[in-house]
Amino acid sequence: MRVEEVVLPGVGRKYTITARSGDRIVVVVHHSGGRELQYFEKGELEEPAATLDLTDEEARELGAILAGVLFAPEAVGDTRAKLAAESLEWVRIEPGSPGVGQRIDNFATPGAHTLAVLREGESLLPNPPPETVLHAGDTLVVAGSREAVERFVQKVRP
Repeated sequence: MRVEEVVLPGVGRKYTITARSGDRIVVVVHHSGGRELQYFEKGELEEPAATLDLTDEEARELGAILAGVLFAPEAVGDTRAKLAAESLEWVRIEPGSPGVGQRIDNFATPGAHTLAVLREGESLLPNPPPETVLHAGDTLVVAGSREAVERFVQKVRP
């Protein structure tokens, strides 16, 4: 896969993603937060086969789906997927944890990234803003180096 980025003055940025098959997806991220997706079949340069306009919220949810954030294997306790030195962990904020009532940015850890907050009874919050306040029962999806994720977990849980 190849990704090309172009700055569009006054508009935002354009990303052209070319898959191994030769098909392309063009994503235009507007300064307003809106996203425009265009799908081009292999060899087609002028007219997209399909287009889709997304709001910022819709784009974030689609990104979470593509990143695998919405699918969490059912298991007892913490679920961790490791690839070499990388880690993806579902971190539950238990009542009484240091994270309860605190903003996510209070636990910023270099190398660990909060991809989403799963909150019962509410929609998934992909790419949560730093000012997101954590509640007991929240599950955070955190990715990064194994060491950074472990440091993050130690900060938000007793």
